[in-house]
Amino acid sequence: MSLEAGKIAKIAKPGQFLHIKIDDMPFLRRPFSLHRMYNSNIDIFYHVVGKGTQALSQKESGAKLDILGPLGNGFEIKEIKNQVLIGGGIGIAPLFALAEALVNTSTQICVIIGAKTKERLLCEEDFAKLGCKVQVATEDGTGGKKGMATDILKDILLSLPPTETILYSSGPNKMLAEVSRVANVASVSCQISLEETICCGVGACLGCVVKTATGYKRVCSEGPVFKSDEILLGS
Repeated sequence: MSLEAGKIAKIAKPGQFLHIKIDDMPFLRRPFSLHRMYNSNIDIFYHVVGKGTQALSQKESGAKLDILGPLGNGFEIKEIKNQVLIGGGIGIAPLFALAEALVNTSTQICVIIGAKTKERLLCEEDFAKLGCKVQVATEDGTGGKKGMATDILKDILLSLPPTETILYSSGPNKMLAEVSRVANVASVSCQISLEETICCGVGACLGCVVKTATGYKRVCSEGPVFKSDEILLGS
């Protein structure tokens, strides 16, 4: 969905999110990653999985939405030779905006996309059009390499010097935990975007806290992007 977001689009950064109020669901807003920003527009990318996204999908062109944003802390973009992006499922959404920003840093960008089946692989052609080197993995082997996206990641990191490589990831927490482990073993700097249930979106309700090496932190205000060695996933 493309939103004419005015000033929000001009100041938004990859990795941040919008908090959208959906008329049919008056009590809680819904968080959506920034998939793409251009001119005064922001694109969001989502699956219809519940009443909120179902109602959003029925909005017609020209409809108005009540939006808060941009919220949270996004990816820290660094100019380094090898940029590796890995996303699983709908978690690939914020990585496209990041890839568009990285293209301007004159780096080599590798994108790894994982999904359960070929039908669920997202944005493969879009990343390729940006000039990224794209590799895909599906759990059932119907597209790309059979297995997990992290299997491809392990092979790629073996061929890259740690001091000239940075890793960015977004997706399910189980995948992020493995990405963090692989990055630690390879001594590669890594940033991860967490998927948590976000209620207020501004850090007031403490409903999205996660355990970190320095105590609990709020995903909506101190994240959703964190350094991978900071987060204690599964703890």
